[in-house]
Amino acid sequence: MSHNIGVDAVPLFTLDGANMQSTADQNFRKVGNFTNYTITYVVARRSTGGTTVACAGGIYTAASKAGTALVAAGQSWVALSGAGKSVVAAVAAAAQSDTQSATPILSLTTGSTAAATAQIFIIGIARD
Repeated sequence: MSHNIGVDAVPLFTLDGANMQSTADQNFRKVGNFTNYTITYVVARRSTGGTTVACAGGIYTAASKAGTALVAAGQSWVALSGAGKSVVAAVAAAAQSDTQSATPILSLTTGSTAAATAQIFIIGIARD
């Protein structure tokens, strides 16, 4: 599967060492100097740990699963099941068409039963 990320698309945010067991809010780190952005896609790569089981959750613009859902709460991360595995998340239509400004937050609805970490990248277009 190929993804057309666009000519101007770049990594906007990263979450290194995302704890895939935790249902607590996990803040992304901004990559670059911008305020407004539009998301093109989100990709996660397994870093360490065991097989993720029943792991799902979304990415939001505010804490406690509030604000705009950039990635829906039902997004499954189960495919991060072994070394070299990755998941391309389904980005919400509003996140692809509306300009955002808040730093994204990963908030899992269901944490994995096995300890696992991932690196998650948000790719898109800086608007300023």
